[in-house]
Formats: sequence, structure tokens, C-alpha cells
Amino acid sequence: MKPFTFLLLLLLCSCGNESVSPPKKEKNPVTVQFFETYSIDEIRHPWLEARKWTAENDKRKQTEQIGFKGLKSYIFDDYINTIGFVKKENVSAVDSILALPEVAKLFPKDLHFMWSRNQQTSILDSSKGYCLYAVKIPKNKKAPVDSHDVKESVPAENETTGMVNIHVELTKNGSRKLKAWTSKNLDRFIAITLDGKVVAYPKVLEVITEKLKIDENFTMEDAGNISDRMNAGR
Repeated sequence: MKPFTFLLLLLLCSCGNESVSPPKKEKNPVTVQFFETYSIDEIRHPWLEARKWTAENDKRKQTEQIGFKGLKSYIFDDYINTIGFVKKENVSAVDSILALPEVAKLFPKDLHFMWSRNQQTSILDSSKGYCLYAVKIPKNKKAPVDSHDVKESVPAENETTGMVNIHVELTKNGSRKLKAWTSKNLDRFIAITLDGKVVAYPKVLEVITEKLKIDENFTMEDAGNISDRMNAGR
């Protein structure tokens, strides 16, 4: 009976000491993303082709429920380094045009048109609307830098100008990625996006590493909301 007792105790001890791996912590969902962009000069040929096609097919509005007059009729282009400005009542019409297969095939496959997150005011007639941007989205849909690379984000008011900006400090890995990415995008505009909308469109003037300042003259409330979303996605 002794061998049996010894074996039973051994089994009990083995079961009691079995190690259990802790559940793997999942990352928070990405909130803010940094992307490269196309300038209007880089896509001028397909853009003019798209305007031409939509103008020539204006007659389609007589037979289909599209109701567009051509891109040229809706978009005030060459608007402060963006693709153009669109009045808020025309945004859905422009979305419909750009989604047409005949139009979409004219542009690079990695180009995604995005709207500004906040309403803008036209410099022509003070009407309200949104700016349109041509954003480069990699094939894997992953941004070169995103909110997982953020250590801390806080809104800050410039005491001299009164402008409200967002100060961002990156992690060690994020700093390494941002340095490499901005070195390849000097003197180019980049898009900082939140939920598929462009919240900032700064020009890279120097190689950026650990800290950056997003100068977009936000309201304090908006800067606080964006910072909170950025911190939540760490």
C-alpha cells in the first residue's frame, strides 16, 4: 500500500503546483494615426481627368439619382495646400462622385480622400464647409506612427499668441519610428487623423524625435478631446 500512497501524494502535489499563465493584455484600439499625403501637384493629372469625366457625364443626373454637376462645380481647389474646400451641403455629393468606379480608378490605389474633422470657413464668401485631403494609406492599413506610440498628450496655450496647441511626447519606440518617418518627409505635409477625419495637416520642417507640437489653433475644448482620445489609445 505504501507505493500507492506515495504515488497519490505525488499526483496531488503536481496538480496543486501547476503554473497558469496570466491572460495576455490586449492593446487599446488605435485612435490617432499619422499618414503621408499626396499634394495636389502629385495627383494633378488624375484630378483633372476626374474633373473632365464628371463634367462630360453631367447628363447622368437626368437618369440616375446621383445629382452631381462635376467636381469643378463643387470644389474650390488650390485651397491652402489641400485638395480643395467644399461647402458642407455638397460633401455627400463629392463623396458620391469620388466613390464612382470610373473616378476611383484614376487615382493611386493607396490614395484615400479624407475630410477635415472640423468645419472651416471659406476665404471667398465666408461659407462653412470642409477641406479635402489626399491621404496615403499603406496596403496593410497600418499607420507609420499611431497612438500606441504616444507616452503622453496634453493641450497647451501659447502665452504669446493665445493659440491652443497639442504637445505630444512619444515612447522610446515611438520616438525611433517618428525620427525615421519624418526624416523621409521633410518639407512635406502629413495628415494626423482621428476616426477617419483629419485633425491636423502640419508641414514637417525638421526631423522630429521624442516630442512634437501640433500647431492647428484648436479650441481648448477640442484640443482636450483630441488629447484624451490620443491618451486613451496608448
